[in-house]
Formats: sequence, C-alpha cells, structure tokens
Amino acid sequence: MGVRRLLKSIVPVAGSHWETPYVGLRRLVAALVAVSFVVLAVAAEADAAAPSILRPASQSAQDIRHLSLWLLVICLLVFVVVEGLLITVIVLFRRRRREEDVRQVYGNSNLEFLWTLIPAILVIIIFTMTIRSMGALQLQGGEVAVKVTGHQWWWEFEYPDGKVKLANEVHIPAGRTVNISLESADVIHSFWVPQLGGKTDMPPGHVNRATFLAATPGVYQGECAEFCGLQHAHMRFDLVVEDSARFSAWLRHQGEPAAEPVSDQAKRGQQTFLSQPCLGCHAIRGTTAAGATAPDLTHVGSRRSIGAGTLPNDPQSLERWIRDPQAVKPGVLMPAVPMTDAQRADIVAYLEGLQ
Repeated sequence: MGVRRLLKSIVPVAGSHWETPYVGLRRLVAALVAVSFVVLAVAAEADAAAPSILRPASQSAQDIRHLSLWLLVICLLVFVVVEGLLITVIVLFRRRRREEDVRQVYGNSNLEFLWTLIPAILVIIIFTMTIRSMGALQLQGGEVAVKVTGHQWWWEFEYPDGKVKLANEVHIPAGRTVNISLESADVIHSFWVPQLGGKTDMPPGHVNRATFLAATPGVYQGECAEFCGLQHAHMRFDLVVEDSARFSAWLRHQGEPAAEPVSDQAKRGQQTFLSQPCLGCHAIRGTTAAGATAPDLTHVGSRRSIGAGTLPNDPQSLERWIRDPQAVKPGVLMPAVPMTDAQRADIVAYLEGLQ
C-alpha cells in the first residue's frame, strides 16, 4: 500500500482502482517522453532553412550524420538503463515508516566489475566507429582549389589565379572534389558547412586543409564554429554548388574587371566612392581602389548578403550598412564615413551595379 500511496502522490489518476502499483509511474514516464519529442520536433523545425547535419547533402555529411545518430542511440540507452535502475531503487527500496534501519551493503565485486566492463566496451565501440568515419572523410585528389581566410568577422575566398577574390560567398562545382586551404588573419576561427562536412579549425599562423565533394546543386549556409569575438554569430557565408558549366561561366565572369557604371547616378557614385577613404580598404578591379584589408567589391552586387550574412544584399540594406556599420554590426572594423544622403544613394547605385 505504501508504493501505491507514493505513486498516487506523484501521478494523480481518476478513480481509486489501480491495476498495478506502477500504472501512474508508467503514465508519467510516457507523458515526459511525449513532451520531450514534441519539444525536440518544434526546435528542429523552428527554422527549416537553417543548416543541419540531419539534412546531409554530401557523402561526408551522411557519414557524420550516421555516426551522430549511433552515438545518440548509445547515449539514450545508457540514460534509460541508468535512470530506470535509479527510479526502481528509489521506489522499491525506500525506507518505510516504522521500519528499522536496513542492513547496509558494502561493495559487490561482481557489480563493480560489470559497471566497469560495460563502459569500457562502449568506449571501444565509439572509438572504433569514430576512427572508421574519420577515414571515410579523407577524400583523395582535388580538382578545384580554394583558399579561405577567416577575419573578424567575415570570410575571404580566393581562387588559384589570384584574380578572383570575394567575401562571404563561394561557388564550387557539383560532383568534383574541392580542396580548401584554411587560414586565419587574426584569431582562431573554424570553417563549417554542416550539410557538406565536418568542422576544421583555423588557428593563426597555421594552414589547415579540408576536402569535400558536394553532389547536389544548391545554396548551403556555412558558419564559424569557434567563438571568435563579439560578432561570432554574424560570421556566416553562402556556399553555392552548381553544375560544372555554370561554375566555369561564373568563374570567368568573376575574373573580369568591374563593369563601368551606366546611369548618371552610378557614375556619380563611382566618383564619390573613389574620393572617399573607402578605396584605402576595399578593392574594385579596374579602378584605383586597391585596398587589401576589407572585402573585395569588384562584383559585390551579385552577392546574396552583406556583412557576412548580417543583412540581405538590397539597396535599402546596403544604404543602412554604409550609413552606420556599427549600428548594424557592433565591433566591425568598418567606420561610418561622413557623407550626405545623396552621396550614399549614389554609392549604393554604383555598388549594386557591380554584378
């Protein structure tokens, strides 16, 4: 009767009839499990466009997902067994009223051996699975090379000929192995495209390398996976996978100098840009702007975002960014350059035309 009273105090149920002393406890556990799954499902679908290892788009990402799910299953089994034993002991061997002190048990060699052996076996299994997955992630060869440099807080991508440099957006061909060299210009960053592969750290003064092969064309979001300062959360980039023909055409176009402005407003914008401190940091090939400390703007109008994914690349967002970068992304190195509203509008027209 004591067990029944305890369970009734935990889970009140309608009526006074209990089929077993554990009906209420089973209902409690079932309810907690159901609520947990609902919470996890809502969290997982909160942003369907967000990058996730659960939606792999390459063989390497599939291997990582497979390993992660196996580790999750193992951890859940350990949790269920341990917590189940704990709850069972609490319910069945609690101290009852008017009961003398129970006899204490000091040590059990068989149990101690068992709970040492089982974790050791689990660690060996996890270690073996991890080593096998790491081996599968090492791709051989590489038909496309890209140099990646991490800055606070933006990404610089450079292709082998040195002519093509762009910020926060990189294109690669589908079905071809890509070799990436990774460097940092300041602090430790970490290159990660969750749907295409694992994380690779970028310590300053050291070049790390990563390889991956994306089979499915699309746009995949990458991010910095190592806390790197105030705007770490706003250090994202787009990785565009496209067929070989489209990639080759894109690469040829990116290697061309910036287009000359056509409209009068864009022409005024070019003159204003080249007369301001902007050209000391930014480069626009085909003009006198040859800065090397900030993103190359030669084809900035064709990019999907500005500020490393902070804002969409549209005239309103670009004007807002130029007017006061610190208000949009506090801590960013770009200063607010004093100019009139008309001058800013002219520069926006010029930059948006750099397709």
